[in-house]
Amino acid sequence: MVDVAGADVVAILTRAPSSGGKTRLFDALARPQDETLLTALLLDTIDGASTPGVSTVVAVTPAAACGAVAELLPDLQVIAQPEGTLGDRMRMTMQLLFERGAARVALIGSDLPGIEAADIRAAFSALSREPASVVLGPATDGGYYLIAATHVPPLFDGVAWGTSGVLDQTLAAAARTGIRVQTIAMRDDIDSVAELLRVRATLPQSRTAAWARAHLPGS
Repeated sequence: MVDVAGADVVAILTRAPSSGGKTRLFDALARPQDETLLTALLLDTIDGASTPGVSTVVAVTPAAACGAVAELLPDLQVIAQPEGTLGDRMRMTMQLLFERGAARVALIGSDLPGIEAADIRAAFSALSREPASVVLGPATDGGYYLIAATHVPPLFDGVAWGTSGVLDQTLAAAARTGIRVQTIAMRDDIDSVAELLRVRATLPQSRTAAWARAHLPGS
């Protein structure tokens, strides 16, 4: 059972690398899905988001792959994501962590090689200033890579996930329900070849950049 009582938690939502993902990216690369890139993205995200004093939980879909991911990440708590839409899974993962006693929860994706501990600290600092607010980390593609709160906000339904309107739709929902939103630094999540090339150029020591050097032209 996940142990987060009294903790600030960053929960990384991920597909198991062995189960595929990033279809649009691999289609653009004209390559079959590659577990090594998906693993590199996940491990880089975990390293970047690791923050002293904050518990890290990895929430996995499909649930049947939890064991394999736990073997990959023996030092972290690994849980299954509930079934449902992305919004359902985000809401229920956050709810589960609060039910287990988490003080504050930040949900992030698993394709964030550029995320930094400073982003996690900024999100929790913002919640310290305004505990009733929600913190969003805007992504360059029009979505968000982080949502943090002290409660489960009513912001996960009616969103066209995977589109460039996710952030605007979430902000509109917050405005309708009177929720104050604070934002932190914008980051890339890796869904395009251009974003992958930026990682190669700006984060050369990352696992993701190493994959790009090995598999993309111009390395």
